[in-house]
Amino acid sequence: MVRRDQVAIDPDSAPIATEYYSEIGQGWWDPKGPLRALHDMNPTRVAYFDSAIRSRFADQPPAATKVLDIGCGGGIVSEAMAALGYDVTGLDMSEGAIEAARAHAAAGGIAVDYRVGSAYRLPMADGVVDVVVISDVLEHLHDLPTAVAEISRVLRPGGLMLFDTINRTLGSYLTAILMAERVLRIVHPGTHDWRMFIRPGELRAALAERDITLAEIKGMAPARPPHRLIASILRGRGLGEYELNNSVRVSYIGHAVKQPARPSAVR
Repeated sequence: MVRRDQVAIDPDSAPIATEYYSEIGQGWWDPKGPLRALHDMNPTRVAYFDSAIRSRFADQPPAATKVLDIGCGGGIVSEAMAALGYDVTGLDMSEGAIEAARAHAAAGGIAVDYRVGSAYRLPMADGVVDVVVISDVLEHLHDLPTAVAEISRVLRPGGLMLFDTINRTLGSYLTAILMAERVLRIVHPGTHDWRMFIRPGELRAALAERDITLAEIKGMAPARPPHRLIASILRGRGLGEYELNNSVRVSYIGHAVKQPARPSAVR
């Protein structure tokens, strides 16, 4: 297995079912539908993102804080951030997901600038973004180094990168692949490929290459103990509330800071 921070992975060798996200339409916004897990975890991760932003930009009002949500899908995180007052642009390569996001935002009177685009070529000028959110997306990127380079390019010095993703461990294979996709089927089969998951050390190294310093990571998991969690899923009640903890064995969340440009060597 190659290190994720060093080289891109051939998409043909690690296919993932991303086309699924283009097909579910307003299913994006059904809290008991096919993406229920995203809705269950959203309050916890958005609260973490909001706290990190307010701590970093204490003297800057949310309306003056430009947030780019990469891989926004149907807008679950984007809308929540916009509702907190942030100036949000949502970006996704799926036209179907962006259509669903625009329709839902319009119906709710939520202002988000949704665009179709790629994480590998962000449609933003250099250094114009205060915050990049990349939530539940890093583990779907075949070319992590290029995506990080683009994130670094659009972030202003001192800006924040906020993320949550999945660690590449035996525990994540058992939990996110075997149980979630193949046994309980609470995640669409083929959504993930274990080889695409990212170890924290790999993410730290990829960020450091582009002058982004990893500031914090925390574990993120359902609050219910395993036996109650499985019982709840089998009864159709979903995963329930999520909590942050100290174990990054499966999923983790965190933030990183874009450093000032390195001075050129004097000749």
